[in-house]
Amino acid sequence: MGVLREELRRNLMNAGAVLVGYASLAGNEKLPYPALTQAVSYAVRLEPADDSVWAYARAYFEAGDKIELLAEHVKACLRRYGFSGEVMPKAYMDGETPVTEFPDQTAAAAAGLAERNGDGLATAPELGINVRFGTVFTDATWKRSEEA
Repeated sequence: MGVLREELRRNLMNAGAVLVGYASLAGNEKLPYPALTQAVSYAVRLEPADDSVWAYARAYFEAGDKIELLAEHVKACLRRYGFSGEVMPKAYMDGETPVTEFPDQTAAAAAGLAERNGDGLATAPELGINVRFGTVFTDATWKRSEEA
C-alpha cells in the first residue's frame, strides 16, 4: 500500500473511523468536482445510547460531526502531499428529504466499503446499517498496484 494511502488510513482509524477505502469515480457524470475523480471514503459507527428513535437521531448527528472532523484530517494530509481535497456541499432539504447530487454511499460502494440492501440502504458487510459514510474527493492518483 502506498505511503499516502497508509497515512490516510492510519490517521482516519486513529481519529474514529471504522472503515477506510479508496475509489476511482472517473466517468461519473454527477461528480461535484469534475477534476477530482478519486475518492477517500470512510465510515464511522453509529453508537446510540439505547434503542429509541431519539437515541438513533442523536447518534446520527454525532456521527455527522465526526465525519466532518475526519474530512479535515483527510484534506490536511492530502495537502501535505500536494493534492487537492474537497467534500460535498451540505445537503439541502426538499420538504423533509435531504438531497445530495452525489451521496457518500455511492463513493463507499465504489470503494468496496458498502453495498445496497433491498431497502436501498447502504450496508457495511461487517457493521450493517449502523454506520455513516463520508467522502473526500481528490486529484491524488492511486497506482494500480495500490488498489484494493
